[in-house]
Amino acid sequence: MTILPASPRRGTASRSAVRAHWLTCALDGRDHAVVDHDPVSGAHLSACAKTVWASSLASPPAARCSDCRHSVGDTADDDRRSGLLGRWLRSS
Repeated sequence: MTILPASPRRGTASRSAVRAHWLTCALDGRDHAVVDHDPVSGAHLSACAKTVWASSLASPPAARCSDCRHSVGDTADDDRRSGLLGRWLRSS
């Protein structure tokens, strides 16, 4: 999970950080760093300020959004493969 600096919301005490998790968007097929969730509509707000609609949580991770990666300071390669096969291919 990634920690982002928080901006205080109206009516809430200011927090020092927001926890972001990576979620694959059903619309653009990219992983976004989600920082907020609207329980009424089911939409998520990403670090790049896009609205994210969650794809199946059983789907494998996708390529990360470059704007979100920049926002959270992620410097890892964008070529991410999941699972045992991906770890094995990365090590060779």
